[in-house]
Amino acid sequence: MLMLNHRQVLTMLQAGSAQIIDTLPLHEYRTVHIRGAIHLPLPRLWREARKVLSADRPSVVYCRDSL
Repeated sequence: MLMLNHRQVLTMLQAGSAQIIDTLPLHEYRTVHIRGAIHLPLPRLWREARKVLSADRPSVVYCRDSL
């Protein structure tokens, strides 16, 4: 696991080199999230990740503690 700062994540998102996954509950996601982030709350993350995410691109996962 690699720890990135907010600027690094935004750079990767803008370049299209990574997929950003937001694990916040829906009501928090609607209030604040990184634009372009894929919403996969923690209860769904492991169950749906393979269906939703690309295995060809790195994934950056964040939650409220990292905003």
